[in-house]
Amino acid sequence: MTLRHLVVVLPALLIAGCSAAAPAETPGVLAADPWVRTTDGAQRPDMTAVFVNLTNPSDEDRILVKADCGDVAERTELHVMEMVDGKMVMMEAEGGITVPAGKHWHLAPGGPHIMLMGLTRELPPGSEELTCTIEFDDGQTIELLAPIKQFTEEQDTYHEHLEDGTEVTPGG
Repeated sequence: MTLRHLVVVLPALLIAGCSAAAPAETPGVLAADPWVRTTDGAQRPDMTAVFVNLTNPSDEDRILVKADCGDVAERTELHVMEMVDGKMVMMEAEGGITVPAGKHWHLAPGGPHIMLMGLTRELPPGSEELTCTIEFDDGQTIELLAPIKQFTEEQDTYHEHLEDGTEVTPGG
């Protein structure tokens, strides 16, 4: 190898050695299969819920801290179900909903969910898809496009409402 070849090859080797690939970044929380419970036949057609499957591939818990579904409801809250005096009671999730590190977490009927209260319109099945933005404690946001669906398993087994509007799971 001549000195001229060395002058060309050596800088190329140094540049290649300095440009090692950066480690792959773990993606944020992933969302799949969002949907909204129809108001058709609901005991309380002024409220409904958004459900979604969340996956947290990171090694740190993430907390769902906020949801916004636009003008479809006067109020949007994150809710959980907790046992109170021997009954499952729906209540606002103080501090948000934790999505555990390395786990799948389901916002589903009978469990944590996004509650839409004071609906501004009826939501028949198949009528539209709601756009909702969810936000996590690290600032990550995800835009959901959630179709309105019938929830056939409800048949008085999902929840009931007390006179003051509090929801309770029957038999809980």
